[in-house]
This record gives sequence, C-alpha cells and structure tokens, in this order.
Amino acid sequence: MKNKLLIATAILFAGIILTSSSMSVLAQDDPFVGGSVTVASGTDPLTLNPLTYGSIYEGYIIDFVYDALINLDTENNPIGGLASSWENSLDNTLWNFTIRTGAVWHDGIPLTLDDIEYTWNLKLSDPGLPRRSWMFDDLIGITKFTAENKIQVEFDFSPKEADVLLDFATGTILPEHIWEDVVDIYTFNNEAPIGSGPFVFEQWETGQFIKLSRNPNYFLEGPWIEELIIQLIPSTESQYYALSTGEIEMMGGPPPELEALAKVDPNIEVHEFYQDYIMYLTMNQRRYPNNVLEFRQAVLTGINRDEIVDIARYGRGLTCPASMSLPYGPYYNPDIPTYDYNVAVANALLDSIGFTDDIGSDGIREDANDTDLSFELMVSAEAQESVDTAKLIQDYMADIGVEVTLVPILFDLLWTYVGGPGGTYPDKYDYDWAFLGWVGFWSDFYPNWAYWMFSADRWWGSDEVNIPGWSGTPKDDVTQLCDDILYTVDENVIKEKLDEIQLIVATDLPYIPINVLGGVALYRIDEFAGYIMGNTTGPDNWQTWLNLHLIEPIATEGAPAFAIITAVVAVMTTVGTIKLRRRKK
Repeated sequence: MKNKLLIATAILFAGIILTSSSMSVLAQDDPFVGGSVTVASGTDPLTLNPLTYGSIYEGYIIDFVYDALINLDTENNPIGGLASSWENSLDNTLWNFTIRTGAVWHDGIPLTLDDIEYTWNLKLSDPGLPRRSWMFDDLIGITKFTAENKIQVEFDFSPKEADVLLDFATGTILPEHIWEDVVDIYTFNNEAPIGSGPFVFEQWETGQFIKLSRNPNYFLEGPWIEELIIQLIPSTESQYYALSTGEIEMMGGPPPELEALAKVDPNIEVHEFYQDYIMYLTMNQRRYPNNVLEFRQAVLTGINRDEIVDIARYGRGLTCPASMSLPYGPYYNPDIPTYDYNVAVANALLDSIGFTDDIGSDGIREDANDTDLSFELMVSAEAQESVDTAKLIQDYMADIGVEVTLVPILFDLLWTYVGGPGGTYPDKYDYDWAFLGWVGFWSDFYPNWAYWMFSADRWWGSDEVNIPGWSGTPKDDVTQLCDDILYTVDENVIKEKLDEIQLIVATDLPYIPINVLGGVALYRIDEFAGYIMGNTTGPDNWQTWLNLHLIEPIATEGAPAFAIITAVVAVMTTVGTIKLRRRKK
C-alpha cells in the first residue's frame, strides 16, 4: 500500500514537473525574441538606394534597414533614433545631436560620427539627389565633437524646429566604408543594403519575397520578432486569403467586401486612418491647351471628386481642396475656390474660351486650332484604385466633350515620362495627362509644407522635375511667399502668407486635386501583440516594429518530451530509492 502511495506521489510530482516545464515554455510576461511575421506588398522595389528611391514599396523596405538621427512617432512627434538627445541655440542656427553609443552596421563595423558627417557632406555636395532635404541648401557647417560623441550643424538662417526635426534629422544615415566606393550613386540600386536599422537584409527572390532578420546588435531594445518576410502578392484578394489563413499577419487597402469579412473574424483587427497622401491629375502645361487656365478650371469642375472617393476609394478619404492642402489643421485656408462638381458650369467655361464641337458633331470639342480635345491619361497599372479613378475621370470628361484614352503603364515608366529623377529626353515630359500622388509634407501642422511642393527653388517645383510644367507669375509669386515663410517665426505672418499661397494655387491650378487618401489596415491579433497605432498611420510604423512580439513563446521542439523523460526518470529514481532503502532494512 505504501509502495502504491509513493509511486502515485512520484507520478503526481512528475506531472507537476511536466506541467510547470510546459508552462515555463509557453507563458512569459515580458516580450521575448521569436516568431516570423509576414506582411504583404504589391510589387518588387525598383531600387533600395535611400538617396534615389521613388516609390512607397522601396521606402517601406529601406526604413527597416536604415536609421536616422530622429524618428517620428505615430502622432509625428520627434523621438530619438541614432540621436539620444538634441539641443539648439536661441536663434536656431546651431543644432547639436548627441549620438547613442553601441550602434553598429549590419556587417559589424561600428557606426561613428564619421558616417554621419560623410552622409551629410554627400547630400550637401549634390543638390540633385531626390532624397535630400532642402535644408542642405542652407547648411554652412558640420562639426564633430568626438569626445562628447556629438555632431553639430550650422544653418545660415534661423530654421523652425519642425524644419530640423521633421525634415533634416529624419534623413537616412549611410555607412561610409561602403558608399565611398560607389562609382555612380544615381545608378546604384543597392540590392543588398547594409544599414544600422532594426532589421538586417537577408534575401530577395524577385516576384516572390524579401526576407529581413532581426538585428541582434540593435542599439535600442527590440525588435522582438526573429524575422520579417515581405511577401509579394499583387492581388488584394490573394492577400486577404493569406491573411485569413494565417499565412501573413498584415495587409493594407482591402476592398469593402473583404473589410466586412475581417470585421467578423475574431483574429483580425481593422484599423481606419487618414494619410498625408494626396492624389492629383497633372495636365502637362508644356502642351496646349493644358496651359489655358479656364480649360484646367473646366476639367476640375467637370470631375465628381466626391463620387471618386465613394466609388474608387471605397468611401475612404476626403475630397482634396484645390489648394492641395490637407483639409484640417491650423494652416488650412477654407476661403478658396471649391470647384464643386457641375457639368453645366464646366461646359459653359469651355464654351467661353471657344472650345466647341463644330466639326463633325461627334461629341468631342475642338480647341482654337480646330484640334479635338483628345488626351491620353497615364496611370500606374499596379494601383487598381488609381486605374478605377482614371476610368471615372474618363467618363466625366466625356460628359463635357473631352475625349480621354487611358494608358495604364508600370509606375517606373510613368515616373520617367512625367519628369521624375532619371528621366531623359525625349521621353521626359512626353505625356498629356497623368494621375499621380504626393506624400509626406504634412500640411496640417508643418509650416513649410508649400515650400516642398510649389517653390521653384526646391526639387519638386524646380525646372528639373516640375511635373505639371507650372510657370508664369503665379509660380513666381508662390515661390516668393514660400521664401518669406521660410525666414520668419511669426505664426501670424506664416498663416497669412500660407492663406495667400493656397488662394493662388487654388485659382491657377498647377495640379488638379482629386482626393486625400484614407486607409484601412488589417492585422492578426491571435499570435502577435505590440501594434502601435496613430490617427494617421496603420501598424506599419517604426514603433510597432520595435514592439511587436509573440503573445506566447514558441515551445522549443522536444521540450514536452524532455519534461516527460524527466518525469519518468523522477519516478524511476524515487521507486528505486524506496527499494534500496527497503533492502537496507
């Protein structure tokens, strides 16, 4: 009887060992390293060069691999990256950044002040680099304080805090020991990038996936996930199927029917947000009659932008104001022309400038040279919502006697035609109309937002790019107003001049504004936690990628078996001990 009791006790004890052993593998309060997160992307990147990339697909990957001195949280407040702290002089001309210790490049070489100095001098010496802050034009000094691990920059004017922290200091830092050997920066695709960021670039299978792994030497706590896989899945339907089956953990831009399915799936969270992303129609003003103001006004009046938001954008987003400003925040001017959709008014405008259907009565108007108002509209074939928008624009134009033919092409070709970097003649500017987007200027809180987009002195508005071909007195006036804003800290003056800029732009229409994008992100919550959201972003942000972690540790293969073996050994040892003691008696 005693033997049975002891054996039972031993088995119970073994069970406790088994249970506690399993629990120690499967439950833990703090984040731990482990797990593979797979997210969806629509297409391969064209380049992974942080100085020349042009699309969100490329920037998405680059942001995982490289670091900046300053990062932005989900509310666009500056937080430390490579810089642990920063300070500035009273007049804002001098800025000191204290650099964290312990940062290393993915190849193991320490990151130093020399890398930062090299990167800044590289951008300082080449105004043509697309991914270069305009503030380098006003940078007059870079000083290293090696003993304090600080680096100082000096500007020849008093920039606003937002200029330095939201623009200049968020630029990517490059490893000097790699980039100093690059012969031609503009043609260097950087297909195996080495950065200092939270993830290390591992593998790229064209058309299939890109694999990144956790940087074990990252200077901040995290990331916790072991690897990040970017699965290349062009179709949103295929992306959702992969999400619903657990093959991927995150996707964006689902159509309404898939969003509805996600809302009833207990394992999927739906996050809605606005973006700092504006879609617009560019009419190449280098070609007649696109340079006729009343013609541009008629085109905008003839487009039902509300319907575009409802149909092509699934009701997500807002109608874009004619000033190209985000329609909220302290700098928005509501007192601008609105160009409400009105076919009768659009037709009257065209009649007033002599664009009528006098030849053949085919429903297509002719310009003053008796040439049909017939245009090709280029649109990115990779973006279905943009193609859908272009189709609606085509229908609206037919109602006012303007013939539009859609030309869906790959974005890299489209970018060349409209004047993006790398474009060369005769293809450069060889287009009638194009449907495009503009991202990243935060006009709801950034005082110099118009400077980025409209000033002739900046990259986007310069003659080198200048996608719409905007020229003349209105452009000159806006450029001067942008300069006036740049060199003042008086909020009243800034607001007054931004109001004036918005009025000029809304009247002259260098771009035909369509909509501000709204977004929906879907992500699984059954396996991973730590997603950090903001009003204008989904789960794809720097903070999420440092905090994302498994809800439970992955049980080490063989751990339960090991626990069972331990338990059996415990039983055998206990019984054996009992028998041994008996013999001694």
